[in-house]
Order: sequence, then structure tokens, then C-alpha cells
Amino acid sequence: MAMAEPKSVEDARDELKEMYSRLGWKWAVLASMAGRAVSAGKQLPADFMQELSLTRTELESGCISVCDVTSDLRDLEVKLFDVLLGISEGEVHAMLELISKAMNGSMEEADIDIEPIKVVLSDCSIPGVCSSRSKHEMPPTLQ
Repeated sequence: MAMAEPKSVEDARDELKEMYSRLGWKWAVLASMAGRAVSAGKQLPADFMQELSLTRTELESGCISVCDVTSDLRDLEVKLFDVLLGISEGEVHAMLELISKAMNGSMEEADIDIEPIKVVLSDCSIPGVCSSRSKHEMPPTLQ
């Protein structure tokens, strides 16, 4: 059995950037869906917005492991799932479809609207780690 070629540092860095980009888009989906829930009159769990903000900071810093960020986003997704289910199954389905798009790398800014969440989250722009397709800068640790 032949051994796989070791990845170059550049390839590994590109792969890490892509993973952080996908996680950044997942964060944006969760922020968008939280905004939709608030707009529909639903209350988010008490710590949801604080955790959403903290996870964004982790993503932007590039200093937290992919596993930790993935876990934090999954926890937020689970909390939001129950809230969205209280609105309709269609909202849950919409969130899952958008998360799928985010994680397969096909998400675009036009796919989501994070405007509704701005009333409760001061920085809700698309995270800078959302790849070179975005006009935002990558964190120094990922450059």
C-alpha cells in the first residue's frame, strides 16, 4: 500500500482557511435564523446571544481549534432548533438546508439575511473568515 504524499504547509493552511470559512458561514446562518426567530416573536435562550458573540470572536481570532468552534456552533444549532420548531417545521428545514450549504462551501451572502438580528447583536456582519469570496480580511493567524 503506497503512502499518501504529505501535505505542504501551504496546502494545510488552505485547507484550514476553507474549514474556518465554512464554519463562519454556519455562524452567519445561525445568526440569520436567530434573527428570523426574534422577528417571529420568539425568545432565544438566555445565553444564546452571548454564546453567538463569543463563537464569532473565536472564529475571527483563528486561535481556537476547528473542533472547539465546531462544537460551539453545534451547541448553538441545538438551542436554536427548539426555538425554530416552535415557529414551524419549515423554519427548521430552512436552517438545516442553509447549514448544509454553508458546510459544503456553496453559501453566498445573498442566501441569508442577518439584518433582523442587528437589534440584539452589535457585530453581525459576515465573519471575515468566510473566504476570499468575501470582501473581509482573514485573521492574521490564517494568512
